[in-house]
Amino acid sequence: MSIGKWVKKGIVSFSIATANVEKNALSQEANSLDEGNASVLPMGQNQLMQDLKQGRLTQQVKEFRKHHYQVLKEAEKYKVRWGRDGDFEMLSEQEVTQRRVAQGDPYDSYKVEVSIDNRGTTKSLFEHDSITKPIKVRRGVFPNCRIEEYTDLVHVRDIDGKNKLIDFYISTTKPENRIAMLEARNLMANPGITDFNNITNLSFTTPGGDMMQFEYKMLAFDKVVEYNGNLIVKMFAEVTKNGEWAAEKYMITD
Repeated sequence: MSIGKWVKKGIVSFSIATANVEKNALSQEANSLDEGNASVLPMGQNQLMQDLKQGRLTQQVKEFRKHHYQVLKEAEKYKVRWGRDGDFEMLSEQEVTQRRVAQGDPYDSYKVEVSIDNRGTTKSLFEHDSITKPIKVRRGVFPNCRIEEYTDLVHVRDIDGKNKLIDFYISTTKPENRIAMLEARNLMANPGITDFNNITNLSFTTPGGDMMQFEYKMLAFDKVVEYNGNLIVKMFAEVTKNGEWAAEKYMITD
């Protein structure tokens, strides 16, 4: 590998790593710092971190977020394709976009416009053992079986701009999904109101520097299909928030 490529590789790797660390550090999911792992910070930095953790939107927090969210967004452009010899090449913006969107199952012709991995990630740097999943749902009743806990993948298909078809993928190869599979197969044979499709609202934020927020009003159950080792529960929805940049509300406006 040439010196130029080596330097470029270092810049790309640093940008991606920095973006991931900064996103975790800015997470508002955690409620408190881990005890026994305190770090000694200058007074100004300590106050800033406390303000971030407590959700206080001070001027210092606004300035911090403005800079670091811009870094996150810029870092999303640095996507690479690695070769067998350790070399790499930068992907074009079109290639990056295509990689984020899957084809989906063949039972519907609507284009998949958003694809979300829902297998779960660590909440933040301050809660290493705490796992959260991207998709969040609201429903009218307390369920016995939560579809959001068994769904590994969510596809949002565009119908006409306003109306969407949302696919919930449940793997049939995981023993822990047994109850969810029974629920889905029952729904397949007897369409009706169940724990799965009694959802009123679904929302998620895309990972990485994009951090785009999506929200949908759930309208009706469509069907359940089986494809490529998955049971796919399909529901119709109406978009209420279509890819708003999550960091926008934290930016300095004055």
